[in-house]
Amino acid sequence: MTDLLIQQPQRALTSAEFQQLSAVPAEVEWFANIDSEKNRRAYQNDLRDFSRFIGIDQPEEFRTVTRAHVIAWPKTLEERHFSDATVRRKLAALSSLFEYLCEKNAVTHNPVKGVKRLEMSNNETIIFRVRLFYKFS
Repeated sequence: MTDLLIQQPQRALTSAEFQQLSAVPAEVEWFANIDSEKNRRAYQNDLRDFSRFIGIDQPEEFRTVTRAHVIAWPKTLEERHFSDATVRRKLAALSSLFEYLCEKNAVTHNPVKGVKRLEMSNNETIIFRVRLFYKFS
C-alpha cells in the first residue's frame, strides 16, 4: 500500500493549498457546493439578510445561532412585507446550511427545525405542485 503512495505522480495540490482547503469553514464549503447560480444568489441574499439581523460577521459565527434567533427573524421579515413564500424560502436556506453543519459535526442540532413556518395558501400549493409535476415529467 505504501508503494502506491510513493509512486504516485506529482500531486495536484501543493502542501500549502492542501492546508488552505483544510481550513475552509464548513459554512463556506456548503455555499461553494450549491450548483445552481440562481439558488446560490438567492441563498447568499437570504443568509446575508439573516447575518445582518443577528450581527454575524464571520461564517463560523453561525455556530452560535439559537432557535430564539431563528424564531425572531421571520417576524422582522413579515414587518418588511416579504411574501409568505419568500419567508419560507429564507428559512429553508438557513435550514439547509444548518443541516450541512450538523453533518459536519460543526453544530449539534439544526436550530431551524421545529420553528413554525407559514402555511402555504391553496393557490401556492397548486402552483408548487404544478411546478413539481413539470420539473419531473
